[in-house]
Amino acid sequence: ISRGVRLVGTAIGGLAPSAQQEAAQLFALLAIAPTRLLATGIASSWPDASPQQVQAFLQSWRTHSWALLQSGYHALHDLVLGSWYADEASWPAIGYGGPLKL
Repeated sequence: ISRGVRLVGTAIGGLAPSAQQEAAQLFALLAIAPTRLLATGIASSWPDASPQQVQAFLQSWRTHSWALLQSGYHALHDLVLGSWYADEASWPAIGYGGPLKL
């Protein structure tokens, strides 16, 4: 998890300043207990949330009728997946030998 967090942080650092600000706002919303509860249904802190709770929250945002929550889901999804695929240590798991050597 700590590696994933670091990779996502690196990915956010590579975004345009406006996108970095949007990501910071999203993470701030999810970090504050009352807004986290309202937005996700998770009352506990993130380390205490069960995988099932996190999965339910992500699924609810993915399929929500509000475009804003769907956008939040897609931002989280793209940051995590993009970070994982960009990490050279992940490449053997997907059979990618790396970029062509010129």
